[in-house]
Amino acid sequence: MDAFEILADQYRPMLLTYLRSLTGNAEVAEDLVQETFVTAYEKMPTFHKGADFGAWVRGIARNKVLHDRRSRARRRVVADSRIVEGMEEVYATFDAPRLATASWAERLRVVLRCIEGLSGKLARAVEYVYRRNIPPKQAAVALDVSYDVVTKQLSRARTLLRECAKSRLAEGGAR
Repeated sequence: MDAFEILADQYRPMLLTYLRSLTGNAEVAEDLVQETFVTAYEKMPTFHKGADFGAWVRGIARNKVLHDRRSRARRRVVADSRIVEGMEEVYATFDAPRLATASWAERLRVVLRCIEGLSGKLARAVEYVYRRNIPPKQAAVALDVSYDVVTKQLSRARTLLRECAKSRLAEGGAR
């Protein structure tokens, strides 16, 4: 097994979880994981030794998601790149060395627990945009608020999710 295969095996669960959270579809996420690793393998000469491989491969994956969403215009999905990039901030929380010991299954449980702990308006915005894959503009109409309000609610929710995930993982789990 070469070094890239070892990295791919190590980061695959994280990448699959990340892509499932962005696409809401396990099959699409699996396809994008494969495409991401193919691209990462081809771009390995551009990877700087000592850089954060997880962040680098998530950047490739994020671009794959955005490209996939543009090419699948017939699907109802979250197409706002700010929303996709915002979830990157939540997942970047898991790159901290002190949190590296938690499995990706545990990390996913923590994120789901944290989502359950969001207050009414924030929880509804997250439900519509991330779980139901309703674009933010349509979610704003359904929630009877402006687009700006929805994006602010999502931003606040992501901040709370980051803080909650850090706290729960530092304390040892999904409790």
